[in-house]
Amino acid sequence: MLVFRMALWGRVAFWAYLFVLTWADGIVFNWADPDLWHRLALGDYLFRTGHFPLGGTFSYLADYPGPIPDHEWGSAVIFYAVYRLAGTNGFGSAMVGLKLVALAVTITLVVWAGLRKQRPSVPLAAFYAIVLFAQLPNFLSTLRCMVFTHIFIALWLYWYQCERTGRRIPGWAYVATMLVWANVHGGFVIGLGWLGLVAAIEYFQKGPWRIWAGRTVACALVTLVNPFGWQLWRVTLRALTAPRPGFAEWAMVPWLSSAFLGYKLILGLTLVALVYLATRRNDRDIDYRSIALIDAFMLLSITSARQTALFALVVGALLPGTLPSAPRAVRISTPLRRLAYMGLCSVCLLVPFYSALLILPGDGLRLTYSDGSAPVEAVNFLKRTEVCGNLLTPFNLGSYAMWALRGRMRVSMDGRYDLVYKPATFLRVDQFYNAQPESLDLLTQPKPDAILVPEKAPVYPLLLKSPAWREAFHGTSNAVFLPR
Repeated sequence: MLVFRMALWGRVAFWAYLFVLTWADGIVFNWADPDLWHRLALGDYLFRTGHFPLGGTFSYLADYPGPIPDHEWGSAVIFYAVYRLAGTNGFGSAMVGLKLVALAVTITLVVWAGLRKQRPSVPLAAFYAIVLFAQLPNFLSTLRCMVFTHIFIALWLYWYQCERTGRRIPGWAYVATMLVWANVHGGFVIGLGWLGLVAAIEYFQKGPWRIWAGRTVACALVTLVNPFGWQLWRVTLRALTAPRPGFAEWAMVPWLSSAFLGYKLILGLTLVALVYLATRRNDRDIDYRSIALIDAFMLLSITSARQTALFALVVGALLPGTLPSAPRAVRISTPLRRLAYMGLCSVCLLVPFYSALLILPGDGLRLTYSDGSAPVEAVNFLKRTEVCGNLLTPFNLGSYAMWALRGRMRVSMDGRYDLVYKPATFLRVDQFYNAQPESLDLLTQPKPDAILVPEKAPVYPLLLKSPAWREAFHGTSNAVFLPR
């Protein structure tokens, strides 16, 4: 009975510890993600009209004039439904709460997958603290569409581990989740890649590869069940292959900075673990299936900082099962080594916990607005003056203006980068705000009815000297120019 109670309290302490860290990670920053606004604008349009907008509905520089096959339309419906249910005043708190739930569900599934038959322990708690830390870059803002990919990957990792321990997961469960996944985020392609990779691994390991190959084919076919048919694949592949110069999250991880520190820690731990397994390969059975999957996602994370959190999830679900269980302190015979081991475990456990306590309450359940992505003051000015027509906007500010001024003004550029605009159009707008002479013709071809300009943009002083434009509003960091 005493052993049972100790085990029970150990589990309670383990999950309580992770709950505190999850709460801290989820509310440390709640700035409104720029993409949130164009998702809301699409959701609003769908609710009002019942059909998808044309390319030029919200933007006057749209390169694709027809109906836009939007691979994140399901996320737009979810976000706008939250907005309708919570109202304007409660929307921010509702989105932050939804982000907390998404993060909690994701990490819980990964921990379940990683523990399998192991008992929670101090080293495992410290390990999952780092896995949580690696999720932080994708949860710094409000809920993003890519979070749905995190949830589904975590779910499939859990199912995969269940099947490896004898619990059968029906094939229709994968098909059902893929049906939803393909309609909320383009990351469903990673899910198909996962299934195909598992099938290939099982083939070489002489496992049930036909089952996994059948699931891959069935899930690929069900992705066609969407409002756009095969066109969904066209725009998804275009999004995956579009060049994104200047987009830090699509570039490689900056190794010589403190950015993505959680990923760098989990990557270091993984490399140490792989070296350990390589040196002990003659002493124990090696789980080559898990190692192959970890290696695949490691390569994916190295090519794009956007995928670092997914790599951490895969490591969190698969790495613990490849290693021997962490020793209990009482089983270490040498007192000095036992003391060193207890000290190391205490440091690994307390540092994340103390850091979480320092950042709490963070932004709390309050939605915050950044002038770099939500020009609230400038847009409110445009509302008061009742300006209509075309609004020249930079990339980061266009989505909020598109949402707040919908029905009155169309923007030049917004966050629907690969859906509505060609790379040349994005570059043209970017060059204008960087005062490149070859793009200054945006002031006349086509001529906007207003210009929204960040104060720090190189084009700002040129507009101040322009005889055709006057500064009608100057806020904290953004200005509005109107024709003279």
